[in-house]
Amino acid sequence: MSDSHLTPVPVEQAVLQTFFSQLGIFSYDRAKDYVEKEKESSKTAGASWASVLAALAHLAAAEKAYHNMTFLGQKLGGQSFFSRKDSIRTIYTSLHNELKKVVTTGRNAVGGTAPHLEELLSHLSEQLCYFIQARMEIADFYEKMYSLSSQKSVNSEELVSTLESVLHKYSSRFHHPILSPLESSFQLEVDVLTQLLKCQAQISEWKFLPSLLNLHSAHSKLHSWSQIFEKQRETRKHLFGGQIQKAVQPPHLFLWLLKFKNILLAKFSFYFHEALSRQTTLSEMKTVTAKTAPDYFGKISSFIRKYDVVNVSLIFDNRGSESFQGHGYHHPHSYREAPKGVDQYPAVVSLPNDRPVMHWPNVIMIMSDRAADLNMLDKVVHFFDDKVQSTYYLTRPEPHFTIIVIFESKKSEKDSHFISFLQELSSSLKNSKPFSSLKPGSKG
Repeated sequence: MSDSHLTPVPVEQAVLQTFFSQLGIFSYDRAKDYVEKEKESSKTAGASWASVLAALAHLAAAEKAYHNMTFLGQKLGGQSFFSRKDSIRTIYTSLHNELKKVVTTGRNAVGGTAPHLEELLSHLSEQLCYFIQARMEIADFYEKMYSLSSQKSVNSEELVSTLESVLHKYSSRFHHPILSPLESSFQLEVDVLTQLLKCQAQISEWKFLPSLLNLHSAHSKLHSWSQIFEKQRETRKHLFGGQIQKAVQPPHLFLWLLKFKNILLAKFSFYFHEALSRQTTLSEMKTVTAKTAPDYFGKISSFIRKYDVVNVSLIFDNRGSESFQGHGYHHPHSYREAPKGVDQYPAVVSLPNDRPVMHWPNVIMIMSDRAADLNMLDKVVHFFDDKVQSTYYLTRPEPHFTIIVIFESKKSEKDSHFISFLQELSSSLKNSKPFSSLKPGSKG
């Protein structure tokens, strides 16, 4: 049925538009209160309208639970409809069933000539059923991400592929103009999530420009999203009388996406420090990186000063990477011969100065000899070379990258200062790290 043939239903249509515009700006409580009041004041209305209003109140509550991420890590089951024990799937499935009844009622109206209101409600309910199915699949996706937080390595490209298949499946499935605020907010969320996961995958392949573009796009969209909360004010009463206007507190999902973006920004600033520092002065670069959390450059620099470290490098193993061309952006059609020998293990970050060339054959030898230990992705490898009286500590945060710390003196294999520093640094660079804070109240 074409939307253009639906005759406006002034009162009910206005109610629906108000409700979905509230939901579109993530104002769940107001939306819920609004339809509940409407339900109370229209008790004489038809059964379908009453059913839709009840379902919309449940939808507002479900959306609040979804955006607050309270469903993560919960077990199935639970007694009450919205108890903390209920999984988000139970909530949405129940809602899906409610709306399916409205769809059926509209279709079964006498002689197939359903009144315009029944027709509209049936049409909207059908599209909302698709929205709910999409929500359940994205909720499952967040569950999967949270379960991956304990993994040593995460394939971000696989996650992107899963997310894009969900998007493709539900593209234009809930397109009615009345639902456009809901569709827009859904699209905004999945766009940001997709771009952040793409950026994560591209940083792990040391691809400068693609990761920069995705990071910038996600940043712009998150800024637009934050404006929605900034514009909403809520009145809070003082304990001793008087009132205060405060911006609405964003839901956990938005705050987590913002945190994920900031983690990627810090990692991007570290992995591409050389290319970025060419665009500005050293002091300005220090000021900029100091704002990232964590500030990898600052942490490593202070570690070097404190323990008289000769060098800390991040090594990129580019074997098998046909696109490797060195620091910064390169024209897509420019040709450069694939690296050979020691050039297959460049120090993409080297502090405090350029990589110590005399140590590099030793570094590559250790990486080769202790590959099995390093590939465990949680082990710190120690090696002392008595010929050059130097100690090397190595660890691998992710498959293509190795961090090395070099001392030109003998250091213990069990020195807790160095081991814990490398473990902490390596852990914070892992792709699974941001997923641990998806659940509200969890550390990460």
